[in-house]
Amino acid sequence: MPVCPAEQIVMSKSYVIEVGDDQAGVIIREDGEREYRFHAALETYSALEGRHFANALLAERAAIAHALSRRRRRQASLPLPHQGAAQ
Repeated sequence: MPVCPAEQIVMSKSYVIEVGDDQAGVIIREDGEREYRFHAALETYSALEGRHFANALLAERAAIAHALSRRRRRQASLPLPHQGAAQ
């Protein structure tokens, strides 16, 4: 009786990465790969698109750092409030 080759099952593992109330993206590790690849869910996090991470915690930290950096740059570009005339 002929033996049929076993079907190859490809498994993946994924995590949703959230920053505050935002779903920043998802990381996915395909079977046989050692690292997770980031896929941005929001345009705000597109700079992380395709980056590789060893685990979900590192991906989450990178997303938080990215959000904080964007917030600081945005605040730095705001005009300073008028302080009034010098005394």
